[in-house]
Amino acid sequence: MKVLFSIILRLLMVSALAPIQTYAAVAEKGLVCSRTEDLLSKWTVSDEPLSSVVAHWFDEKRVSTHTWQRKNDSIEVTATRRGVPYETDISSIRWTLSTNGQETNILVDRKTGQRSVVRDEIAVVSVDCELFDSEKAFQEKLKEITKSLQSSYDSAIANHKL
Repeated sequence: MKVLFSIILRLLMVSALAPIQTYAAVAEKGLVCSRTEDLLSKWTVSDEPLSSVVAHWFDEKRVSTHTWQRKNDSIEVTATRRGVPYETDISSIRWTLSTNGQETNILVDRKTGQRSVVRDEIAVVSVDCELFDSEKAFQEKLKEITKSLQSSYDSAIANHKL
């Protein structure tokens, strides 16, 4: 009986010393981040990708980013091919993008669901995100946003002669 008690006590001590897993799985989930007013935004001649309307799909190790751009008179969603590695803990999901020699940090707050673009430790753009647990629902949302952006663009050019 003493030996059994001793073994149980040791197992409890070892389990108490084991690190708590602060990492919740985000793999096979998607985020769609936008502000409603940006879905109705006015389009310009240059039409950079909308920085505050963006979607992300997470696999086991990488996050791919989906953005919307105007090509001629069509709005298209484009995605990064390989994605970039991400890190996660109990409070956030984060990754770094390198474009034109400049690093941009992306941070998703797990408690609020807000995505922030951070440059030089300053949040440049912050938007709320919607979580999708299935790829099918995520893809449907991408189609819905594309249709909404296309409708907005179509109405903006309807008053032009050409």
